[in-house]
Amino acid sequence: MAEQLAVNGGTPVTREPFPSWPYFDEATIQAAMEPLRSGKVNYWTGPLGMEFEQRFAEWCGARYGISTSNGTSALHTALAGLGSGPGDEVIVPSYTFIATSFSVCQAGAIPVFADVERESHTLDPAAVEAAISERTRAIMPVHLYGIMANMGPILEIAKKHNLFVIEDCAQGHGAEYRGRRAGTIGDIGAFSFCQSKHFTTGGEGGCVVTDDEEVAWRCRSFRDHGYDVAQRLKLLELEAKLPYIHNMVGFNYRLTEMQSAIGLQALAKMDNWNLRNRRRNAERLTSHLQSCEAIETLPLDTPERRNSYWLYPISLRMERLTCSIKQFTQALEAEGIPCGPVLWPQCYQERAYRNHNGFGRLNYPFGDPAARPEAVQYDRCYCPNAAYLEQNTFFVPVHPVYEERHMDLIAAGILKVARAYAR
Repeated sequence: MAEQLAVNGGTPVTREPFPSWPYFDEATIQAAMEPLRSGKVNYWTGPLGMEFEQRFAEWCGARYGISTSNGTSALHTALAGLGSGPGDEVIVPSYTFIATSFSVCQAGAIPVFADVERESHTLDPAAVEAAISERTRAIMPVHLYGIMANMGPILEIAKKHNLFVIEDCAQGHGAEYRGRRAGTIGDIGAFSFCQSKHFTTGGEGGCVVTDDEEVAWRCRSFRDHGYDVAQRLKLLELEAKLPYIHNMVGFNYRLTEMQSAIGLQALAKMDNWNLRNRRRNAERLTSHLQSCEAIETLPLDTPERRNSYWLYPISLRMERLTCSIKQFTQALEAEGIPCGPVLWPQCYQERAYRNHNGFGRLNYPFGDPAARPEAVQYDRCYCPNAAYLEQNTFFVPVHPVYEERHMDLIAAGILKVARAYAR
């Protein structure tokens, strides 16, 4: 007979609070204070912003890095760097945080939603090819949960149709495809350093990485009011007065020196603490759960597509359980286990898309006279695999501050709830 669930009055698996994330050690806190003490708090007055973006690019395996204010602005900057905008369509997954597709709207282009692979939660190459039109300019795969998208077939499709590939790496720091890190496989990669991510630059932050020097200069300019950044850097070297020279329309997406100081500290811990502990925790969890009959899939992690485990998504065989995914996660929370359902509804179901709530009188980009009418008929969009995952998936954290005993508690809670709700 199954043990009584805590949600029904039983004893929970644990009452111990789990360590919080993000975590800042004293060295990081002191590093963040240094720009305040020196007064060099701006990207153009201190040295840390340029140092951080270049070190992060090198860590990824890219030649150039352009830091930004957040992950959404990183995606917007990447699109601008590749010249994507009004008149274009960009293929994105429907099953991801809405910032992915909103960045396309910010650029004035039309997001076109494609389905995902059920086993990996990432963009399905077959669905991508079916979504291509004469207006398609780019494909934007998302390395969701730390799981690498199936980049080989995506790159082949992009080459066949002469398209750019923009990697959304907001959740993919350190994930690898055939030995290459996320962000370096397509034409450009965009990262988020928001407070919940693999690491944070103090709550918000982002970065673009690329090997294309010309694209990197355009991104730098776009990120900084459209400045002639190359000329500005030359004048900095000469200690000359900095003029306001603008070559293009741009935005202010710069990172502060305090944020870059935090980023440098976090980057130094990525390989030997952060990623190591995430993978250790995930492996321990997998060893406990891999034989559970109620579980359909655990996070994809193969030698070809190496997972960096932002979170640990679990898809259940709901037909074998007497509860809904919501009831399952509520019961698991009552056991003292941190968890949650899928964090985002499918994007095309949001009112912003269904009602074409864009910018200005044209509700841009949806009301762009040049837009294909069928491309913005989001009420006719349906992605079956994404819909399935939304109804059958929950996640647990594997933060690097967790120890193996925390993984044992998480596994015990999941198995207890699965037994209690088994048909």
